[in-house]
Amino acid sequence: MFDQPASPVERAAPVVREPWCWVALLPALALVLDAVRPLPAPMPGMGVTLLDVAAFACIAWATLGSRRSRRDDWHTPVDGPVISGLVLAVLHVVHAGGALEPIAWLRQITASGICFYTLGARLRREPRPADAIWPGFALVVLVLSAWVLALATQGASALQQASLLVDARWVSRYGMVKALLLGTLLCAGRASEPEARALWRAIALVGAVACAVCWFAGGSGLSVDALASLDEPFYFGTSIVALMFLAGLMRLAWGLAGERAAEAGRWRAAAAAAARACARSRRWRARASWPRASHRPRSHGRRISPRIRPPAVPPERLARARISR
Repeated sequence: MFDQPASPVERAAPVVREPWCWVALLPALALVLDAVRPLPAPMPGMGVTLLDVAAFACIAWATLGSRRSRRDDWHTPVDGPVISGLVLAVLHVVHAGGALEPIAWLRQITASGICFYTLGARLRREPRPADAIWPGFALVVLVLSAWVLALATQGASALQQASLLVDARWVSRYGMVKALLLGTLLCAGRASEPEARALWRAIALVGAVACAVCWFAGGSGLSVDALASLDEPFYFGTSIVALMFLAGLMRLAWGLAGERAAEAGRWRAAAAAAARACARSRRWRARASWPRASHRPRSHGRRISPRIRPPAVPPERLARARISR
């Protein structure tokens, strides 16, 4: 997605002070505000979200002005999985007959895809595009960690209620702890770089503490009972597309870690995060049939193969045998 690495002189400049960096923070800020303090809506999943506002702002940022993106800047190496996921989301809405959850999921995929493409197209020719994106992960970790630690002072029940509220707003399952885990891993990779500031290590430490608090208070959502949604064909198809998308990101991040020695830490962390998500999705699909298989009756004595069944006895012959006795 990014054409060339930055020179040492360009890397020495503070990227946070650049005006284009603040626009790149909008999707991350909108994501956490939708979880913590969303806009008023008639019901969860309906109405305008801050992520929708951020998507429109990113479109204007990428298409207007003297430094707007060119036509050939909009393609990415993961176009196939992104388009496939969007098509599956549309088909799910049609199949569900206008149910609330598929519509909210489609809106999230659309807004996230718009932010992904506009940021990639706008930052492609910037000297340090990765340095403009990584502060967004730090923002997510800081805001969610502060909220989690503040709720933890009120007890585990308050934290569990907040987690359920975030899941209702994000249309997710254990979305808060998973977002914290992903953001903490990415910030830890940024902190492992030689020129990283101590602030990145502090953010990674705070995120790790918040992840542990969420884990002990309400779990992580990685148990086998979280697999019920995979029996639905559209959710299962979406998981396959997500696996392809994550595998593509993992391959790209690992390649960038070898090409850019100064940014190797963050790209290795991105590859590790994608690999962890891929392994979890693969393990979920492998275990999807466990609850059904555990209820099969066990045969005692001679085992009969399911392909060779004993011949059925006619009722008349069975009645004659009883009379003769």
